[in-house]
Order: sequence, then structure tokens, then C-alpha cells
Amino acid sequence: MNALNILGPSHIFSVILSVLAIIYIPKYFVKSSEKAQQIFASLIIITLLINQVMDFYREGIMSDRWQEGLPLHLCDFSTMAIILYFLSKKRDFFIFAFFFGIAGGGMSILTPDTVYGFPYIGYIQSQIGHTMILMGVAYAMVIDKQRPYLVDVAKALFYASVLLLFTYFMNYILGTNYWFLAEKPIGSNITSLMRPEPFHIIDLYIAAILICYALYLPYYIKDKAQG
Repeated sequence: MNALNILGPSHIFSVILSVLAIIYIPKYFVKSSEKAQQIFASLIIITLLINQVMDFYREGIMSDRWQEGLPLHLCDFSTMAIILYFLSKKRDFFIFAFFFGIAGGGMSILTPDTVYGFPYIGYIQSQIGHTMILMGVAYAMVIDKQRPYLVDVAKALFYASVLLLFTYFMNYILGTNYWFLAEKPIGSNITSLMRPEPFHIIDLYIAAILICYALYLPYYIKDKAQG
């Protein structure tokens, strides 16, 4: 099995393929019928649910620790948010998925939480699962014309703070490491630049704030330019 090399050709190709799919597949459905768009949304939901089941089997059942397979990672909450958005069309679900789906999912596509790269099934699953989160967000933006506003940054951070406290409590009960609150994730990623545990939590939170405002910045610039 090949060790993951984030600068290797197979991973770079995987990232490019994911980005192109996220950008262009939703655009293909812009002028499609409402039924076709609903089928597309349903396929995203189904793929995300299958990915969650595979996560539980691979990380929980196969490791003989079901606690490790629960949908309690940040990307799991982003998955739930985009599914709930599709089912309810409630904007708050889009807001959470926009900021933390893009931040968490995007980071996971660039630096997967896996020791091995292609063709390791865990790597492939991770890339597909996180791509589908971002594709769901792209669907909402391109087809439903959703977008964030400045007030939504604070709203998303509030939701994330509540979920962070919940996840920290669940980690304490289950002896797990969801959101990587107990230990940093394996592999090369942004946490490699952060302080040792547990101070990395503070660094992660600061990074989340900066990333959220950075994600909103293009909209701020666009709104200012349009006056």
C-alpha cells in the first residue's frame, strides 16, 4: 500500500478531479428541469449517506470500537447540514455547510486524514465523501442562488461553538478524538503548524475564525464594488 504523498501525482490528480467536479457538475444542472435537479440533489444525499455508513463500518466496526465510527466529526456535521438543507431548504443549514463544509471538507480533500494514498479504499472514500459535501454546497450556491452575508459568519461560528462543546463532552464520555480535540490528526495538515495538545484547540478555533472571514471576503469585496 502506497503511503500518502500530498505532492504526489496521484493525489494532485485526485484534488484537481474533485475541484473540477465541484465546480462544473452543478453548473451542468443550472438549466436542467426541476426534476433533473431534484434527482441530482437526491444522488448527492444518497452518496453522502453511503459514505457515512462506510465510515461507521470502516472506523467503528472493523476497528472493534463502534465509538470511533459515530458521525461526530466536523465534516459529519457538515454532511448532516447539507442533507438537511436539501430536505428543508432552511438557510441556516446552508450557512453551516458553506463555512465548515468548505473549510473542513476542502482541507480534507487537500490533506486527507489517512496514512495511505490511492488506491487505498479509505483514501478514495475520503476524497469522494468530502467532494460530495462541497458539491452539495455548490448546488445550493449555483442552482438555489444561496450565498452568505456578514452576519452569517458570527452565526456559523456560534453553531460551531455549541457543537464543539457537545463534541468535547462526547469525547470525554466515549474516549474518542472527534474534531481532533484530544489529539492532532495523523499525516501532513494544518495542525502540524500548531502548538502541542491541548493548546492546539485554541489555535484551531482561531484558524476557524480566520478561515470563515476569509471565505466571506470575496462576497464582501463584491458587495462593496457593486456599491
